[in-house]
Formats: sequence, structure tokens, C-alpha cells
Amino acid sequence: MDERKSDTLEQRKKAQREFLELKRMQNGESAPPPKPSEESVAPRTFGEKLSNFWFHYKVHTLLVLFFAVIIAVCTHQCATRIEYDAKIILHTNKYYTSEEIGVLEEFFKPYFTDITGNGEVEVGIIDCSFNTEGTFDSSYVASLSTKLQASIANDETVQLFIVDEKCHDRLNNLSQNFSEFFIEYIPLPEAAYKAAEEGGFTLPEGCIIGRRIIRGTSIENKNEIAKYEQQAEEFMNKLK
Repeated sequence: MDERKSDTLEQRKKAQREFLELKRMQNGESAPPPKPSEESVAPRTFGEKLSNFWFHYKVHTLLVLFFAVIIAVCTHQCATRIEYDAKIILHTNKYYTSEEIGVLEEFFKPYFTDITGNGEVEVGIIDCSFNTEGTFDSSYVASLSTKLQASIANDETVQLFIVDEKCHDRLNNLSQNFSEFFIEYIPLPEAAYKAAEEGGFTLPEGCIIGRRIIRGTSIENKNEIAKYEQQAEEFMNKLK
């Protein structure tokens, strides 16, 4: 009974204190307590801190990660990008695998010099070959045709072309006034056919390799056009 009386007395005192505090707030003598939704609960554990950070900064974090990935990819591509000493467009009515293209690149390397100064001779064969006869993928052919025209119009490093008879006529139709596309050309050497056979494939009969006309074209005034033009001229002299 003594305990119950003590509890009752304590409850009365608490109720009296709360009543007096309420009166003071009503009279403006003290500020009301914060609402439960307004109370800031500081995170205590690492998990709580991490969750709190992610809740407030997840958009910022995702944006930073996105741009970091973009920068890393671009940096990697620039670091691993091959700087070619020469490029040759292969444009015939036959399709080739990447391995077959590699065989031709290796064959032509001895005919060029290291004009980029990186200590190695790198030759790039740009495969723009497609067959428009019979059944074919029109979208794929269109993409290769666009690739061919873009290389002709914009890339000063592209001076040399390997073509068969039909594709030679196609290049002439792309040239100014539908005239001859090449300033000079010769039959593709027999050694190139032999290298292809040893690599497990064949090249069309009657292919030629030629050096394009530069004067009067969109790439005539490119900054480094002279050295690539000279490289192509020396290459043709070696083949002859």
C-alpha cells in the first residue's frame, strides 16, 4: 500500500509539472517541444550513416560514377588507339573476316615506313567490301557504303584503295564529274594473292591497287595531307 501511495503521489507531481509547463507555453514563457517528425535522430552505426548518406546524395553519387566511367573509357580508348602509318581501303564485291584482313595488313607492312615515329609500322586495312547482287542485308550494305564515303571525304590518311572492276567503276561514280578516281593504279601484285591463299582465302581476280586523286577534293587542305600523300606515292613506286 505504501508503494501504491508513492506511485500515485509521483504521478500527481508529474501531472502538475506538465500542467504548469503547458501554462507557460500558452503564456509564451517557453517554446513548445519539437514534433516527433521534426526531431533529428543522428545515425549511430556505420550502416545507418551509409543509409543516411545514400538517401540524401544518391543522385549526386550516381552522376559522379557515370562521368567517372565515361572518362575512364575515353582514356582507355585514347591510350590503346592505334596510330596507323598508312590505311588502305579494301573495296570489292566479296566479304572478309577480321583474320583475313589481318593477313593483308601483315603483307603490306614491309612496303611502308614509320611516319608516326612510334617505333613500329602499323598498316590498317579498312574493309568496305559488300556485294549488292542477289540476297543481301540492305542496312548492312548502306552502313558500309556510308563508311566508304566518309573515309573518302574526311580521312586524309586514306590514300590507297584495293578494288575489283565493279568497285573501281563505283569509285569513279563517286569522284568529281564522274571522272577517274585514281591518279595512278596498277594490278594487285601476285604476291598479295599468294599471301591470301596461304591465309586460307582468295581475293577476286583482276583487282587493282591505286592512289587516289587529292587535288580539288575535300581533304586537299588537311594539315597532315602532304606526308600521307608522299607515303602513298613511295608505296606505289615500291610495288612497281
